[in-house]
Amino acid sequence: MAAFNVERHENLNASVLRISGDLDAAVVPEVRAVLDSLVETGVANVVLDIADVAYADSAAVGMLVWLDRRLQAIDGKMVLSGANRDIRRILEVSQLSVVAPTLCTTGSVDQALENLDLVDPVTPELWSRELQMAASVDNLAAVREEVCRLIDPLSFPESTLFDIRVALGEALANAVRHGAEGPTSTVRVLVRAFDDKIVIEVTDDGRGFDGSHMCSDDLYASGGRGVMFMRALMDQVIFSRSDSGGTVVTLVKHRMLPSAE
Repeated sequence: MAAFNVERHENLNASVLRISGDLDAAVVPEVRAVLDSLVETGVANVVLDIADVAYADSAAVGMLVWLDRRLQAIDGKMVLSGANRDIRRILEVSQLSVVAPTLCTTGSVDQALENLDLVDPVTPELWSRELQMAASVDNLAAVREEVCRLIDPLSFPESTLFDIRVALGEALANAVRHGAEGPTSTVRVLVRAFDDKIVIEVTDDGRGFDGSHMCSDDLYASGGRGVMFMRALMDQVIFSRSDSGGTVVTLVKHRMLPSAE
């Protein structure tokens, strides 16, 4: 039988639910009720500490899919922390990273809370660069590589650079497909560097797209896999309207601060 307790983090609008034991059909209804209560009280970010969970079945996977749907509606995030090798295998087999775009995984609760700490009221900007491209798929690769060249000095791990490249590529492709209004349409990319993160804004000059999550067979449709990839790979993804009426997609990726000597 599983045991669990809840730890609130009001500054992050988050709760940590620590679970130990088996997470199976006998326990899931009770855990789901706790999660439902948390979301109803306004919690948008949920960390599930499953370091002490030895077994999970399809009922547990179903609960995670249900929680993803709840959190999508409030622009929240779900973090699974401390999963062992067997649990990670269940997550891989179920392809949760595809069907649950709010989901990410971390090795520890501390790391999960760091990733959720997206509020940054006074961190100074180190530098910014703006790129502009004609709204054509022929320009996607060049812009992806130029952005990666710009942020390379920030010493992101190779795996993180790959995540950024993929998320940026999806945002650019959506801007071209849904934002281009004619042969003179352009896509603007603003790259802003901070000590603890990189912020990339992709702006189109057309009708754009809204970032909804509805399933689609079209990789670059507004509700297709591209948006799922962006949300899965980045720490924060925001869709908004530009002053000219197009769409701005803001991608945020946090990084570890350099250790003090």
